[in-house]
Amino acid sequence: PDSQDTTLSRRAFMAATAGSVVAAGALARAEEEAKVNRVGMVPSHTDAETVARLKIANSGSITALQFTDVHFFCTPMLPKRDKQTVEDLPRLVDLAQPDLLLVTGDLWHDNPDGRGAEYMAYAVGQLEALGVPWLFTWGNHDQLDDYAAGHDFLRQAKHSLYRGGPGAGNYRVEITGADDRPIWEFVCLNSSNHGLMAEQRAWLDALAESRAGQPRLPGTTLVHIPLKQYLDVWDSGDAAGVKLEGVSYWEEDGSSFAPLRRATDVKSVFCGHDHVNDYSGMLDGVELVFGHATGTGGYGGNEVPKGAKRIEIDAAAGACRWETLLPDGTVWVPKENLRAESLEASPFGDPKKKPRGRQDAGDA
Repeated sequence: PDSQDTTLSRRAFMAATAGSVVAAGALARAEEEAKVNRVGMVPSHTDAETVARLKIANSGSITALQFTDVHFFCTPMLPKRDKQTVEDLPRLVDLAQPDLLLVTGDLWHDNPDGRGAEYMAYAVGQLEALGVPWLFTWGNHDQLDDYAAGHDFLRQAKHSLYRGGPGAGNYRVEITGADDRPIWEFVCLNSSNHGLMAEQRAWLDALAESRAGQPRLPGTTLVHIPLKQYLDVWDSGDAAGVKLEGVSYWEEDGSSFAPLRRATDVKSVFCGHDHVNDYSGMLDGVELVFGHATGTGGYGGNEVPKGAKRIEIDAAAGACRWETLLPDGTVWVPKENLRAESLEASPFGDPKKKPRGRQDAGDA
């Protein structure tokens, strides 16, 4: 199945960035160890707050910028790649002028020799320097020795909206308008290194129970590893964009979508994880959107140039519009009929050239 394809590009990427050539048996053992060391799943109760609030001046529109798969320290033997990412982040912020940043996982790369906390501190420092409020969802590569301390560090960082300590990485961010009334929510879920599993569904069930009989805010859900429905919506033909690798939903079997809808008035879901997928599709009134891989150190740059997603949310209408944004200012939105599953069909086919833009992407 597609989830098990996790494609050669991803497996080769994981092996090649382990610091040396890793034998297949050693890689398999590392993957088994990762299952025990569930990323971000040790909670912290240092701070009891589970909801952050951000007030914006323009109640009619929220502008967000999604970074995903930044992968700082992924290729330490090629430091110029991280340097390029450091230069790209503020450039993308200047282009997008966002109210907040959505960082959907794999901000740093693993925990070799116990250096995950050092990597996290550097990566968070780059976010702090941007001067824009930011939230964070855990990715499978955001690994640490001490996850409770990691929750606290993320919570205490400058401009941070992270409130995931008590929920082991699950929390909410409420956006309020000029009159302080909530108008939108971002629900952040920790997909750890398995995908959404029983723990995340239990958190959603508890949220639904706490809201019984109450009106729900329209909102966006943020995860790193996609739900299985991302594959379903592509296979149904109801999605448009670029799909150059299998949908790596891992162990999530599609059963998380229903509790998500029960707990929230979800209008859209944005994920990361698959570096060379950039598409969206509607399923039961919910838009499922792949983020655009950001970090130069991660795999896929030869197929799809690195960038971000600029998201415009109309809170009153309960709708959002997105566009892929590249550091050179290129903007790309797929036409409705674009279903590119090869480099030849992709508007990003030649990374040395600008992608075919919003007017001719469907003609690729």
